Amino acid sequence: MVQFRRFLIALLSAAALSQGAAVDASYVPLTSVLIGNPGNVADPLTGRGAVAYPYYITSTEVTNAHYAAFLNVVDPNGVNPHDLYNPNMTNATGFAVVKGGINFDPTASPGTMYNPKPNYGDKPVNYVSFHDAARYANWVMTGNTESGFYTFADTNTLVSQGVHGPGQHNGMNWVALSSHDEWYKAAFHKNDGPTANYYLYPTSSDAVPTIATATPSGDIANSGENVANYNFGANWDGTGTLGHVTTVGSAGSESASPYGTFDQGGNVMEWIDESTGSNRVMRGGSLWLGAETLRPTYSSFFNPLVGGSSLGFRLTSLGPITVVPLPATAWLFGSSLVGLIGLVRRHKTLAI
Repeated sequence: MVQFRRFLIALLSAAALSQGAAVDASYVPLTSVLIGNPGNVADPLTGRGAVAYPYYITSTEVTNAHYAAFLNVVDPNGVNPHDLYNPNMTNATGFAVVKGGINFDPTASPGTMYNPKPNYGDKPVNYVSFHDAARYANWVMTGNTESGFYTFADTNTLVSQGVHGPGQHNGMNWVALSSHDEWYKAAFHKNDGPTANYYLYPTSSDAVPTIATATPSGDIANSGENVANYNFGANWDGTGTLGHVTTVGSAGSESASPYGTFDQGGNVMEWIDESTGSNRVMRGGSLWLGAETLRPTYSSFFNPLVGGSSLGFRLTSLGPITVVPLPATAWLFGSSLVGLIGLVRRHKTLAI
């Protein structure tokens, strides 16, 4: 599968950054995949998944390598503006048994203070709040964490945000967290035209996925058809029987969604660009949760100011996501290779 080979090339680039070397944001690629079949019908089971336009979604969750590279760019001196770095990324405390994957060294040279821990560069970043992820999307879109699709008044105050779909933002190309329907379609739709056909799991299956196990370096050990990291199965780096994050996409192409996305079921839950009261929606289940949380009928919500130990994100846009900031004329809809960077944060942390 061509898309999967491209994904592996991106993973190899990220893996080279996973051994503690300083990361440069310009050299941490990630892939995005086209979600076509515009005008597909919503899933009769939930009423979700109808999207009228083609769009792109990052094929994996944002990793520690991407996040560390981003931090080195926006916070080269380690002063941590807007709490983008969460200390739990280095030293998780309390009930937060899932380890973070980014080291912070205030004695290092400017622009090299944040680096992924060994074997963690290709794992999904955790301990990120919704506001962290929104600032990350802004930076990819405009080069400015405080304005873009999302507008911030101060560290904890999001005052407005854009609208998903074509013809928005005065013609500027937007980058955002996935809308609920965008995320849902990428995970469950069968990619068989503008239909109402959906799977029950985001592994291209109607059968309950096999629970992933892990190698000593955190890859999924039992990769293959219909495998996901959930229900405490993947243990490595001293996590005992409590489960842990695994290398993004390491279940393999046979466990991808029909559009070629990985880990939309399990690994870490993902922030969704939808509000419910003062909270934000999360989807996808996690390394700790049961099979029912991987299904289309499950979603949850959380405080947008808090970064959870098993909570991450991915992005969507109308075109492939490239090196930031994205020039308004730089969209190449035929390409699936994307240079993507990462972002991090928050001192208040709960286990999810």
